[in-house]
Amino acid sequence: MQKKYTDSAKLWQTQFKPIDYNPKLIFSNIDSKKEILFSLSFFLVIMTIEILFNQPFKKKIKIFHNNFYQKIFKSKFQKLERIEMHSFAFSLFLILQKLFEEEERLKAYANQIIQDSICHWSFIDKVDKNYPKRLQTINKLWSEHSKLILSRTYESRIDLIFLLYKSFELGISNKTIIKKNLSVLIFSVSKAQKDFRYDVLKEIKKTKLI
Repeated sequence: MQKKYTDSAKLWQTQFKPIDYNPKLIFSNIDSKKEILFSLSFFLVIMTIEILFNQPFKKKIKIFHNNFYQKIFKSKFQKLERIEMHSFAFSLFLILQKLFEEEERLKAYANQIIQDSICHWSFIDKVDKNYPKRLQTINKLWSEHSKLILSRTYESRIDLIFLLYKSFELGISNKTIIKKNLSVLIFSVSKAQKDFRYDVLKEIKKTKLI
């Protein structure tokens, strides 16, 4: 099952990379909900990664998945792995919150979208074998915070941003630094949501399958 999903991501990304992942060309040839959700998930992952890479502390996110490093520095590796999974999860949840605001019908497919997104993310990260663990971890976080994610209030968005900040485990006690980091994080989330891929949703609606 694991290999089936990661192979699907490899095939999808290989197929559409030559056309620069053009949503108009991608969705014009889709004839099933399953394909729509899988394709949509790729764009959600890219928006999620944008939030993460715009942080001044992004070095804490990117992990070199190296077997030697994992064996020698097991404790540190586990912490970094946890940070990577949790920070990706809450960034994805913020993008999902925006997605559901724009197209409420997609809430019904939340679990499938999350599964497909983790599949694309795992292949992009070249850590296919970590797919089951990532899926289990992020599904657990979804179960714990789904009500917050499905809410359309400003307060719920701020709460998710705080959860994202906590996920980085920065260990900072200086209030000035925390305030600065949060300001950057809020700006990054706002930018990602402002630059939301409305062109993708437009093409999805044209299919009339969702």
